[in-house]
Amino acid sequence: MIAKITRGSNPGDIGAYLHGPGKANEHVYEVAGSTRSGGVVVASNIGMEGHTDPSQWAGELRKAMHTRPEIKNPVWHASLRNTAQDRTLSDATWADIGQSFAEDMGFADHPWVMVRHGDNHVHIVVSRVSDSGEVWHARNDRRAAQSACTRLENEHGLEQAPRRREGPKKAVTTEREDSKAQARALGSQRAVKEAERQELEEQKARVREMREASFPNPPTTRAPVKGIVPVARPYTPPQPGHDAGYER
Repeated sequence: MIAKITRGSNPGDIGAYLHGPGKANEHVYEVAGSTRSGGVVVASNIGMEGHTDPSQWAGELRKAMHTRPEIKNPVWHASLRNTAQDRTLSDATWADIGQSFAEDMGFADHPWVMVRHGDNHVHIVVSRVSDSGEVWHARNDRRAAQSACTRLENEHGLEQAPRRREGPKKAVTTEREDSKAQARALGSQRAVKEAERQELEEQKARVREMREASFPNPPTTRAPVKGIVPVARPYTPPQPGHDAGYER
């Protein structure tokens, strides 16, 4: 069983999605052998079983939420999905799973509904604010949901779904020190790269200066050596009998 969790502020929005016909790949449920689009409430603690319209149960959740209007994202939503190898569960079994899940997670006293959205999955919508104004903070809810799903798998003989591995949570001070160390390392790398860039620019500038200073005589042109004056020698024609080295 896999749990996916989101939070929001308007129960009507999630209700419209769960019970609406949809535009593509729509969800369906069965009632008395007939298939219908949308979803149906199969469990709740506010007496909404069998409802296919979200207006009433969304209104009940809003009443509780209005007791603490300062709470941000008071709507908690989770989808529970079985694996492809699991059998199809009945509405009664899903209702039992919903009650157990609510108790394990700690929101059993808060208004909640479970909407069946197909053969293999359901959605649970909860008001984090109770009718008396108490707040369910849902701390570490993803880890708690994974543990609850494992217990439900064992209890109902379901296939164990893969779990996302989470390492041990670090203390806040440790996380801050790690972040500072990473920032320092990145800063050092940037400084090294900037120094290399500046050195390369300086080398290019020196090469340009050398070229400009040697113009119009580039460094490859050999200049005469200072202090040496070339001596002109008169031409002497070859003498008769001394024809070595000349063609006849």
